[in-house]
Amino acid sequence: MTATFGIVAFVVAIIVSIMIHEWGHFSTARRFGMRADKFFLGFGPTLWSTRRGETEYGVKALPLGGFVRVRGMGRSEERRPSIARAWAADDRLEADRRAAAEADGLDLLAVSLASPTSLARLDHLLDERGAPADTRAAIVDQVHRAAPATTAAAVEAVDRAVDDVVPAVSDDVAMTDRARLSSLHHRLRHGDQGRFFHDRPAWQRAIVLVAGSFWHFVIAIVLFFGGLALLPQGTGTATNEVGEVQVGSAAAEAGMQAGDRVVAIDGVTSDNFLVLRDTIRANLGTPVTITVRRDGQVIDLEGTPTAGTDPETGDSVGQLGFIPMERRERLGVGDAAWETFVGPRSVPAQVGLSLSAIGDVFGPEGIGQLFGQISGNEQRSMEGGISMVGGAAMTGQGVASVGIMFLILMVVSVNVFIGVLNLLPLPPLDGGHLAVLGIEVVTNRVRSLLGRPTDFTVDPRTVAAVALPVLLVLGTVGLGLIWLDIVNPIQLP
Repeated sequence: MTATFGIVAFVVAIIVSIMIHEWGHFSTARRFGMRADKFFLGFGPTLWSTRRGETEYGVKALPLGGFVRVRGMGRSEERRPSIARAWAADDRLEADRRAAAEADGLDLLAVSLASPTSLARLDHLLDERGAPADTRAAIVDQVHRAAPATTAAAVEAVDRAVDDVVPAVSDDVAMTDRARLSSLHHRLRHGDQGRFFHDRPAWQRAIVLVAGSFWHFVIAIVLFFGGLALLPQGTGTATNEVGEVQVGSAAAEAGMQAGDRVVAIDGVTSDNFLVLRDTIRANLGTPVTITVRRDGQVIDLEGTPTAGTDPETGDSVGQLGFIPMERRERLGVGDAAWETFVGPRSVPAQVGLSLSAIGDVFGPEGIGQLFGQISGNEQRSMEGGISMVGGAAMTGQGVASVGIMFLILMVVSVNVFIGVLNLLPLPPLDGGHLAVLGIEVVTNRVRSLLGRPTDFTVDPRTVAAVALPVLLVLGTVGLGLIWLDIVNPIQLP
């Protein structure tokens, strides 16, 4: 596979992972009856959008992630009233009636508040609340026929039309509270009542906050297990097939090529590469016959092993200068599950590594090393941080040399890292919102035991005071790593 494929696949996989993260927030918020009215890929100017129900879906110009807007996460957000009161607000009905009366040359009192302009606005408001076209038409028609003459009558006419056209939750129908909140009838008759984020029980809000990171771990587990179970894995055992011939080595001078299968060394034949290796080591400085199979033909080559060092004993031994290919086999389901959940490369193990990496990269020492690398005073190493730009480039290198498993491992590690980072108890991360929620719940329980009002909330200014330096550190490190990955990228060995 090519490096370009690896880069493109990595970028697409990360974008999809982030959108699944946002879908986790979105789906759980909707499940609990919260108002989630935006779900977008990217940031910046909107390139395309469409409305389904009360939610706007779309794509923005910069595909650097995505976002979902759940109303009520900020305490100052304004609630939508019922559709009737939204339609009748700000004297718009009277202004529309005056315009209609002047256009037709009629007396003001002879014109209904349900003028064509006001009815068009009612239809637009109904569309924003997610009412289907036939429902909107039926409500608008009924209000038109009611011909309300006063604002109070107009509100009453819309409420009556909603009750007649849209099924309401009746007492004899078993519906959960969250289903009622999500119903079209509630959205039209009661607006955002009970539907803001902070209206819902603490356990529901906690699930919404955790849902994004939860899906990063699900993605990591599924990809890692699937890769281990479906793709051949290295066993650590060398084969007789030549994987690489080192430039200028005795093997290169003898004419060996990658893909050759070594049949014998100086007459010694074996399917066990270690037997052939020992023969090479024993013939330091002595010419040997290298018998290889290439394209179905058996070829004899001549080469003289040069001096090398035995890594176990330190003794000088003969070497030809080629690297054998590793034996690769598929893991069984049980072994793949073990590696995924328990083994040294497992997802839980990567959680621990991610926590350690966060401390190393974002800590004072890590930031100092980052600036030292930017200034050129320190050398960059594989153990340091890397941005998504560097991750994409490294994935391209790895896929070209190792294969698709390298792509899977990179996507898995990035998902685990994002999942862990996002759960840190620091605003504006999801873990920071979760920490604020926990503080409010614990404080209000204590206040309840003391007989005091349970209305404590963390001051948004306090949250902002913590969020700003966190954003500054994240932004500084992120931009610094991007710069390094452009001007001084890490190269795989």
